[in-house]
Amino acid sequence: MKFLRVPSKLRLRPAAVFLSGKRFTLVMVCFLSSLFFQVPAGATLEGLYVGAQAPDFSLEDLKGQSLSFADLSGEKLTMVIFWATWSRNSDKVLARAQKLYTDYKEKGLTVIAVNADGQQLTADNITAISSKVQELGLEYPVLLDQGLSIFHDYGVIALPSTVIVDPDRTIRYELSGYPIVGSEEMIDFIVAQIEGRAPKEIVQRKGYQPDKKALRFYNMGKNALKSKRMAATAEMWFKKAAEADLRFVQPHISLGRFYAERDQASKAQEQFDLALQKEPENVVALCELGMMLVKEDKFEEGKALMQKAITVEEYYTPCFYYLGYIHGKEGKMEEAATMFKRAMEINPMDINIFIYQGMIYEESGESGEAAKAYRKALEFILAL
Repeated sequence: MKFLRVPSKLRLRPAAVFLSGKRFTLVMVCFLSSLFFQVPAGATLEGLYVGAQAPDFSLEDLKGQSLSFADLSGEKLTMVIFWATWSRNSDKVLARAQKLYTDYKEKGLTVIAVNADGQQLTADNITAISSKVQELGLEYPVLLDQGLSIFHDYGVIALPSTVIVDPDRTIRYELSGYPIVGSEEMIDFIVAQIEGRAPKEIVQRKGYQPDKKALRFYNMGKNALKSKRMAATAEMWFKKAAEADLRFVQPHISLGRFYAERDQASKAQEQFDLALQKEPENVVALCELGMMLVKEDKFEEGKALMQKAITVEEYYTPCFYYLGYIHGKEGKMEEAATMFKRAMEINPMDINIFIYQGMIYEESGESGEAAKAYRKALEFILAL
């Protein structure tokens, strides 16, 4: 469950105002969330990044035929689109991908649409998906992610999300949502790669692939975090990755999270600052540093960073529930509700939305609403 992102201080906070029985819900949410916690790597996907190898997969299509990435991948590039019938921009990215597929399928481009309508797809879901495929005239494969296993393997944080992969399953480009400018840059990258020309400068930066040695060290750090016995060595590997490629931002993000989880605030802030020096509009660094400042009661500074982040990336879910939490702390419940609603529109399967809502309800004395929110989060965790 790679999208679980509850800061440790908040995650373990006691539900002091809960009545007996209701407290159990938050305790269980906190306990289970700690089991599933993963460190995020980027704004589009959690745990994956440009240059990493995308997970292989095998899913059924609408006819019940099982198809794998190897069965479908293009000779040059494959667009893997995570989408849902309820997401605002899925129609746009699917339709645009169909045009690209028509123009470039004979030149090495393949498109795979992975539906993520919900944890378990019902007959009604299948009907809605089939209707959407017919409505848009999609000719490329549409696969059904029952159980959302591939959604979680890729660490999708917003729907739609597009991952551009080469034949070796190396991620070459990624995009959350379907913003106008970002989508055109992604299309330029795809067309440039297929036609064998250099993409625009800004696209080259977006598709930057770190040094292989740095990636190897970074992956060692990620693997170390999965083991309680080896977790402490992750710090060393992330530092080695940062030293091996001075342009590689992700090691600083991961070090920031590593220190934040261990209550080493000054070290965490230093790493997020370094990430922003290298990439001033890195949305993860902006949001995480912003939340750290908020926890130090530096509300305005923290809010300013998060406001900047959502202008840079309008589909990064955590910034919206962070802002919802901040507005709630300030007693601005209408603004908080707007932020939580936006987070729900981007990714209603991110349980942190409900956890942060629960904390705000709890702190405002609405224990019944808090219990509902925490129970909703618990239902998601148990379903996964």
